[in-house]
Amino acid sequence: ILVLLRNPKDTAVSYYHFYNNMPVLPSFASWDEYFAAFMNGKLTWGSYFDHLVEWNKYIDHERIMMISYEELKEDQVLGMKKIAAFFGFSLCEEDISRIAKKTSFQAMKEKS
Repeated sequence: ILVLLRNPKDTAVSYYHFYNNMPVLPSFASWDEYFAAFMNGKLTWGSYFDHLVEWNKYIDHERIMMISYEELKEDQVLGMKKIAAFFGFSLCEEDISRIAKKTSFQAMKEKS
């Protein structure tokens, strides 16, 4: 299992924009209103903090790899190599380069 974690502050900001740009989700009139809901776990998918606490129980489990969004963003290629090694995938540099390009923030933004 691969668990992708993210800094709670960045998660809150990202969720805020996601929430207010997704017509099927309730929007918030202000950041303050949203932030109170985020901090109290009153979003559609619950508390991000409960999510972190629950996964933290498995931090040393040999079949679970945890990696942060920030780590992947800082060095996407190294992160992909770690993930590939964890799952036993054999990827050549060309594969890694192609995957990095298709999963970059810019590429994902263009597809959304």
